[in-house]
Amino acid sequence: MERVKKSFGEVSSGGYTCYVKSMKIASQIISAVTISLVASLVPISNASAADACGEMLMPAAALKQVERGFTSGHAGVDLTAPFGSPVRAAAAGKIVFAGTYFGYGNMIDLQHDDGSVTRYAHLSSFARDAKIGHRYTGGETLGNIGTSGHAHGAHLHFEVRISGRAVDPKPFLSLASCSKQLNVAVEEANAREGRPGGFFQ
Repeated sequence: MERVKKSFGEVSSGGYTCYVKSMKIASQIISAVTISLVASLVPISNASAADACGEMLMPAAALKQVERGFTSGHAGVDLTAPFGSPVRAAAAGKIVFAGTYFGYGNMIDLQHDDGSVTRYAHLSSFARDAKIGHRYTGGETLGNIGTSGHAHGAHLHFEVRISGRAVDPKPFLSLASCSKQLNVAVEEANAREGRPGGFFQ
């Protein structure tokens, strides 16, 4: 019987064939597991975004009224509240941006476990622990209502982003039906497309 020498040792040609078949099966199993793991890390799709309907807390703790809404020219919803009143995390997540960003002024981006991001803009100040990587539970204070950036009057500009694209935040806050969910690539206040450069980790 012919002997075949490989780095894994010396086996018969029949044994080598079995080994190769076993390795192919193992490789297929590993690939399937890897695909599952990668899929679990991919941000949620628009279809599954509806599953979060009404699950977020109102981020403006002292909300007076909902003003400008979500359109192709406005990436979120404006929530009027008294200057300096608390802005809270709409859901649990970790900070991936905290700083000043173009017309958004003082801004925080909070990434959630499903990959979605909520954005809080025009803040007057940040919470003491509002730093990149810090985790918040839903309802914890991120900062305070303000007028920083391109803001006319004290309000919070609030966004929900899925796979880098803004979607209408109203259904997430139980302010509108979940039946229609717009998904448009828009940025407010001449901000660059995508993530704010230099501040993300």
